Amino acid sequence: MSLMQPRHSVRRASSRSVGATLKAIDSMQKQALTRRQALQVGAVGGLTLPHLLQLQQTCASESAKRDVNCIFLFMLGGMPHQDMWDLKPDAPAEIRGDFEPIDTAVPGIQIGDVLPKTSRVTDKFSILRSLTHTDSDHGRGFHVMMTGKKAGVGDFNGNQNNNQHPCLGSVVANLAEPGALPPYISVPNFLNSGGPSFLGASRGPFVIEADPAAPDFAVRDIDLPIGVNDVRGGRRREALRKINALEQKVERVGKQVRSLDAFYEKAYDLMTSKAAKEAFDIARESDEVREEYGMTSIGQCCLLARRMVAAGCRFVSIENGHWDTHRKNTYSLRELLCPSFDQAIPALLNDLEQRGLLGSTLLVVTTEFGRTPRINELDGRDHWPNAFSILMAGGGVKAGQVIGATDKQAASVADRPITPEDMCATILHVLGIDHQKILHTPLDRPVPLVDGGKVITELI
Repeated sequence: MSLMQPRHSVRRASSRSVGATLKAIDSMQKQALTRRQALQVGAVGGLTLPHLLQLQQTCASESAKRDVNCIFLFMLGGMPHQDMWDLKPDAPAEIRGDFEPIDTAVPGIQIGDVLPKTSRVTDKFSILRSLTHTDSDHGRGFHVMMTGKKAGVGDFNGNQNNNQHPCLGSVVANLAEPGALPPYISVPNFLNSGGPSFLGASRGPFVIEADPAAPDFAVRDIDLPIGVNDVRGGRRREALRKINALEQKVERVGKQVRSLDAFYEKAYDLMTSKAAKEAFDIARESDEVREEYGMTSIGQCCLLARRMVAAGCRFVSIENGHWDTHRKNTYSLRELLCPSFDQAIPALLNDLEQRGLLGSTLLVVTTEFGRTPRINELDGRDHWPNAFSILMAGGGVKAGQVIGATDKQAASVADRPITPEDMCATILHVLGIDHQKILHTPLDRPVPLVDGGKVITELI
């Protein structure tokens, strides 16, 4: 099991094995506890989910100042800003592409005609058209956008556990108070650079490694294993209480056992929590609501995220991929990518508003960089970090506006440059976290939470 990306599995254990373990514990109380015996005790009941649930420390380091949660939607590959959010209709054909600007719910704001439904909810979000950084590599772009810190030396592609700095979700988890759900959840998989770095595995995400749009979608490890009823579950819990009694016999090993005991209790609580089961059970939604979001990966991930923040999860990250349109950019956007996006985002915003959750839920729609101004010979656009657009909505931020601007070809920022560090500082600020806070590594080295980022005041 990876320490940076815990995998949550529950092993089966027979009633006989639990009974035998109880006897072994009684015996070990009468003698010194060996290393091998300690390992045997650690396997009581076969529960390994608690290793994941170390992300929920019994005592959080401090409480967040505001009760605002975050849905962080990452469009993997690089959204083409000049086709969606920042069109240049007067540019040459090889620059402007095949899409036309359309009016929106906010007079004076136009977006691409590939987003007709989104155009009707522009009064609920702000478009930031002047994001900029200097790295055109996917993995390094993930890192700076997820953490607010530029990536150092190394390869950041193909390795999910490559954080050199804690991501936003892990920072939130570090400060969150315990609740029915883990404070940081990632769906439908672990998002690259979405790890905790030196904050430790306990601040990593609970990863839902399944697509909620799938007919057989289920969240693993929130139920007791097959064949383990409440009675057997209770016996396992009793076994864990007896483990705790060994602490007084062996202090050094006892500390480790005592720590694990808390996480086993949390595992049991999650598996027996009605609130957790209901939050993860997307089938409880009506067919009408599910269809409103769209029976697509992005649609159902957004619906599941709404359920999770409503149940108290502080930070939900969603990965939506395949936006790396090096070829057939027009076809990819019009036929494959934008229709599901254009259905899911308005549905989420409207749903949050109707349920009274928009003011307490910050929605961020971001990407690692934009696409080149000029269309290439394969009718695609390539990587372009110099200028790109993102969206922010809810959580009390101002909506219905455009912040920043690019030049006539959408190639460079012409007004109000915004860095990933600024974006991260703003997200933390909205969530009630001091973005100027100093973290400390296990070696007590001071590390700024965000490298020089400043809050985007136009949003506050």
